[in-house]
Amino acid sequence: MHLISLLKAPSAIAAALVLFSQDAAAHEAWLLTPSEVEALSRAPMPALFTSTFAMVAAAILGAVAALVALAAEDHYAPVEQRLTHRLCALAGRIGPVAIRIGLALMLALGAVGGLPRAGVALWSTPVLFVPDMQLALVPGWGWLGAAALITAVLLALGAATRIAAVGVLVLSGLGIVAFGTPFLSYAPHFAAPALMLLATGPGALAVDNLSELTRATALTERQRQGIWYLAMALVGGTFVYLGIAFKLLQPTLLIAILQHGQFPTFGLPIAIIALVMTGVEIVAGLLLALGRLVRPVAIFLIGAFTFFAVMLGETPLFHANLYGTALMLLMAGARAPRIITARQSRIGAAATAAE
Repeated sequence: MHLISLLKAPSAIAAALVLFSQDAAAHEAWLLTPSEVEALSRAPMPALFTSTFAMVAAAILGAVAALVALAAEDHYAPVEQRLTHRLCALAGRIGPVAIRIGLALMLALGAVGGLPRAGVALWSTPVLFVPDMQLALVPGWGWLGAAALITAVLLALGAATRIAAVGVLVLSGLGIVAFGTPFLSYAPHFAAPALMLLATGPGALAVDNLSELTRATALTERQRQGIWYLAMALVGGTFVYLGIAFKLLQPTLLIAILQHGQFPTFGLPIAIIALVMTGVEIVAGLLLALGRLVRPVAIFLIGAFTFFAVMLGETPLFHANLYGTALMLLMAGARAPRIITARQSRIGAAATAAE
């Protein structure tokens, strides 16, 4: 796979997926009832989002902000390297654990009905990955819940981690088959951390580390980095797609969420707040997809998820997979961390205990 082609992929993927955009899906469907979503999808768009001048001005401002940020990254790269040296050293041990826990939580809770959408009783409706992908809506696919639960247990234990990661990839693909194109809004954000686990292995606190057999891998360093870049492209490209398809093209959904959560507007029209948030999501997604400003974007994602969880009164578990992914990106940056072998993991644990 050529790196140039890989870097071009996110924009092409986002543009293609917009063509499949149906009635509302994505995160807004978790916090709104189906009737609210349907009504808002038919509501007229705010004038700001239909104004050519406003859209062009927003695009120019976003481009300028991105260029300034890129210039700052180049200038302060040596400072970032000094500040994050210890994080990089820990990334191979701690980062995979964060990803495993994040994926395991969402897969397991979803499988037993612990992540219901608005208007659905807790523990009553199993889902695949996210609240609005209810398995009861796709007859014959209920077994995906059991498969997700088994995969979650393996991930939590760090047992057969790479096989479990492949299981997440398979479940992502089967979700698209079962639920159709709406599942494309979610699958990449689960496939990406699974790919990261393929590139890094289980990290610390894993059953796999009890055996030296798990240190063997068929992946070359070049392949590992290629997988890492693909994972970043999937995470960032999906944010771009979500920003375009479900915020830029259907802003009434985001505005309803902000109003439900009594989001502070600081005296500005709610439509302007929604447009700014949309632009930030798209720009951040593009930067991450290109492997630029990875750590600042990771910090932004963690902060944004936490802020919205507090403001909207939603559980942070809705984004557990992305919390784990963002923490890994914060630690490792734009390159895959080195693989921690079973022996190295035991030495590290012994050294920590000795301290």
